[in-house]
Amino acid sequence: MGKWFDKHFSMNRKELQGLSFLTVLVIFLWFLPDLYRILKPIKHDPAFALREQEIRRFLAKQSGSIDEDSVTESIQPELEYFTFNPNKLTAEEAKRLGLSDYQIRMIHNYVAKGGRFYTKSDFAKIYAISEQDFQRLSPYINLEAAISVKESVPKPIISESLFTKPNLQLLIELNSTDSLELQELRGIGPVFASRIIRFRDLIGGFYASSQLLEVYGMDEERYSNLQANIYTDSTKVKKININAVSYQELSRHPYISPKQANVIVQYRNQHGNYLEHTDLLNIEILNEEFLRKIAPYLSFTND
Repeated sequence: MGKWFDKHFSMNRKELQGLSFLTVLVIFLWFLPDLYRILKPIKHDPAFALREQEIRRFLAKQSGSIDEDSVTESIQPELEYFTFNPNKLTAEEAKRLGLSDYQIRMIHNYVAKGGRFYTKSDFAKIYAISEQDFQRLSPYINLEAAISVKESVPKPIISESLFTKPNLQLLIELNSTDSLELQELRGIGPVFASRIIRFRDLIGGFYASSQLLEVYGMDEERYSNLQANIYTDSTKVKKININAVSYQELSRHPYISPKQANVIVQYRNQHGNYLEHTDLLNIEILNEEFLRKIAPYLSFTND
């Protein structure tokens, strides 16, 4: 056995030296990447350094303390305080109030997606608004224009414009007019008049004259020119009995998607009739903005 081992595995001096060299080389190559990372000089990236500094400043601000040794000093602009409506807050006004670009962006994104601030506490629900910012700005929040859901459901009265302009020679009620009468208004031709009538019939009537802004081609300037000559009588709005309407009929309303119509009918079938507008908020995919828009068209008769 020993002779067989010596015959097949014994090595001379040169072979031993070669094996030793190969072993050292393999070990060297194995640790070479780590050695390179250790010895490689670190390049200074100004852009990365700036981003790192901004991140550190943001984290320090969130924690409520700023490390003067790690965050460079910056001159803070003097804050201004004035009443504001967060639903209409401009970027320039927000900066004067001391809000950051990130906070401004979050507020504008929320409003752009259909969100509304109905109470002061709604403003605090914005993720980017800290408790400290909310406490200092809360006394200046003015939400008179943000009407709550129940308050926004029009009562069966004629809108204010009927009484504020009693001496006007031309005054048109939008729910009873026809296309010929509409053409007497400044800037309204046959095509536009037909669009208004068609849209009115689709939604079941206007509960507010501002709904004209939803008609294709209507802009703020054109609408502003019409305001003094139009009004709405909300008693003429066609109601939908939410407790008897079918999915097919409900989904035809421009303000209600097929998905929303389906869940409204399914919820009614499972839980019984709706008693009031706010019962619809029990459905997860429906929100207050949707309810404010559709509520004037709903009735809750139990058949």
